[in-house]
Amino acid sequence: MNLGLGLYIHIPFCVRKCAYCDFYSMPLEGALAEAYVNKILSELNRWGGILGCPPADTLYFGGGTPSLLEARQIKAIIDKSKELFSLENAEITMEVNPAENLKEYLVEVAKAGVNRLSIGLQSANENELKLLSRRHTAQDVISCVGDARSAGIKNISLDIMLGIPGQTKESLKKTLDFVLNRKPEHISAYLLSLEKGTELYKNKNSLNIPNDDEAGELYLYTSEFLKSAGYERYEISNFAKNGKISKHNTKYWLGDNYLGLGPAAHSFINGKRFYYSRDINDYLSGPNEVPDGEGGTAEEMLMLRLRLNSGLSLKNFADEFSCHLDQNKIDRLAKKAEFFAKNGLVVFSDDVITLTDKGALVSNSIIASFAEIL
Repeated sequence: MNLGLGLYIHIPFCVRKCAYCDFYSMPLEGALAEAYVNKILSELNRWGGILGCPPADTLYFGGGTPSLLEARQIKAIIDKSKELFSLENAEITMEVNPAENLKEYLVEVAKAGVNRLSIGLQSANENELKLLSRRHTAQDVISCVGDARSAGIKNISLDIMLGIPGQTKESLKKTLDFVLNRKPEHISAYLLSLEKGTELYKNKNSLNIPNDDEAGELYLYTSEFLKSAGYERYEISNFAKNGKISKHNTKYWLGDNYLGLGPAAHSFINGKRFYYSRDINDYLSGPNEVPDGEGGTAEEMLMLRLRLNSGLSLKNFADEFSCHLDQNKIDRLAKKAEFFAKNGLVVFSDDVITLTDKGALVSNSIIASFAEIL
């Protein structure tokens, strides 16, 4: 585990909801943004007092569309976070929608401390973007990346989506070529998940959605394509070049402490998980933390560490949970790992279990099989 706290700020405002999106968001109206930012500043003060202001080494603005806030509002949150939680040499990430003209905006937020940008590309094909209800074009992303570089932001991540209705290897290759031409430090490649209540879910029967095997082929193609271009798959859906992993998101997978502020935000502090309801009015009038049980259990750590390319060390696992894992269970885990290794789903070497690309596709089943032993 790392020593630094991770800070997550949920900005729940969007111009409109994308067809696949199940995140908590709403239109930005009137003075709501100012009231919301003031509440976030107040909550940072409150939690600084509760936690004793431990040093944080990551700050992540997620959404929603954080770039809908004014640059001065982003700066106010960063300044308060620095005042309370240091943020010395911290990774400060901001998600942006490239549909907006952000040239001057990015200069201002970079001056405020933003040093990593996460840009939602999803696809470089106009028909796929339209189906997903994205407001931007591929040209908008080119402009956004160029503006970010000009503003001095040297760490850029592009998000792409796999399994879009009608997506083929040919259309995916166009997106991947487009991504590589932008030379991002980080790439996230997520398989589309149809969530109840979304527009895509409502229309799923009329859409040409790739089946599991087809989506799996797209994932394997993407993984090989990016690895051949020098990107390491360090987590099931995340690839980085020159070690530029997402330090903030890695905290989730390592079981580090992180504090999430805003409606629908989740936290893990000193072994306890909690979250806030998906209701901005409830957050503004409270907020009230909703307990979400214990964290850091053996089952949870097995699941999270197998997501990472660094894998699960059985020795370290046994040492960390010595009161829960006897030698018999460790031996059974090793035997199960050998079985999966023979089938090309994991690599089992020097007592460390890591998922192969093929194994990453069926990670839930593999993890469940290991968890049965615990």
